[in-house]
Amino acid sequence: MYKIRRFWLLLKRKLKIFDLIPKITDIRENPEISLNNIIMSILLMPFYELKSLLGLDRLSRKKKFKGLFDCRRKMVASDSTISRVLHWMDPNEIIDFQQGLLPLYRDEQLQRIQIDDEPGYRTIGIIDGSCMSNHYLSAFVLSGKTEYPLVIENCEKRGKELPVSKVLLDKAQMLLGDNFPQLLLYDALYFNENSFKRTREKGAHILIKCKEPEFREVLKNARFIFDAKDEVTDKIQTAKGFDSKRMCRWEMKITSGDFAGYPIQIAHLIEDYPLEKEDKSHIECWIVTTDFSLKPNEIREIAHRRWHIENNVFKRLSHLVGTKTFYFKNPVPFFNLIRLLCLALAVYDILIYSLQSSPKYFKKILNGIKPTWKNIFSQLDELLFDGIFYIEPIEI
Repeated sequence: MYKIRRFWLLLKRKLKIFDLIPKITDIRENPEISLNNIIMSILLMPFYELKSLLGLDRLSRKKKFKGLFDCRRKMVASDSTISRVLHWMDPNEIIDFQQGLLPLYRDEQLQRIQIDDEPGYRTIGIIDGSCMSNHYLSAFVLSGKTEYPLVIENCEKRGKELPVSKVLLDKAQMLLGDNFPQLLLYDALYFNENSFKRTREKGAHILIKCKEPEFREVLKNARFIFDAKDEVTDKIQTAKGFDSKRMCRWEMKITSGDFAGYPIQIAHLIEDYPLEKEDKSHIECWIVTTDFSLKPNEIREIAHRRWHIENNVFKRLSHLVGTKTFYFKNPVPFFNLIRLLCLALAVYDILIYSLQSSPKYFKKILNGIKPTWKNIFSQLDELLFDGIFYIEPIEI
């Protein structure tokens, strides 16, 4: 039992998740199952790739799983019990719980990131929307050393992403204050005057990545300049290189322009991936930013980072816990669940980052396999919970 509990050390001492749960009101009288255990069970769903509450029900009957909670009942909590709890929990308290990692995230400077070995650090936020189980949502994600989905809002229906983005920005600024990101990343949907104005009024720069230039006059003008070649070389900056991590050659042309009253850099990026299939071997995109301090390699790297909200949050939720098909007709239990799962993603991201900061232990945990989330969780499940091997407390 002692070795099993070692798994919780990071959560207790650094992330202090257990300290935050008692702030969630339990409306039940004399409950047999503690709210602490129910919430922690939900937070373990990504770890075990449980794509339904029924899957969690099956696992909660296992001796190994019950051992995590010192549970002497036949199970930790049934799927029906967890569903009822998700229906009556106060969404505002769940939001506070989800955002409870923020002091740690700030104190440990997890938001600060160095781009492509350039001097200095940047702080980055990403805004995007998704549809899960017939529910539309928008998210504000801090993207630094780890990803932290900080604000999740209900869009009610498709097409409401733009007005909801204002709510996301206002709530994020209220939470972050002086730590509000220096740079916010968007997709082409947010290439409009209001998004530029709101972002710049918050004191942040904006970076937008899009595929085609036709829908904005300023991009068409930039394409004309790039096509003119020798006649306007004084208006074009060029850069090229080879990305050994992604195994691609890249070339970028940059000029300047003006949009919504703000001066902008406009970049046309071409990437060639010789090892990919033909339809993915040649990629072009357009990148617009109000930040003139960004160098070409930084523009490219940060534009790639915009996909972190898709790959490291939305797709990860779908892959690990089946949120695309996890159906709650009522938005209250659905968003309670999504916010808890987003907190779990942030917790495990920090856990993996902390393990990577101790190469000796991380190498021993991986045991030669590729360091994907699924592989890491599989190894931790065997090595930690079965008591074969455990890690010492690791400083972030």
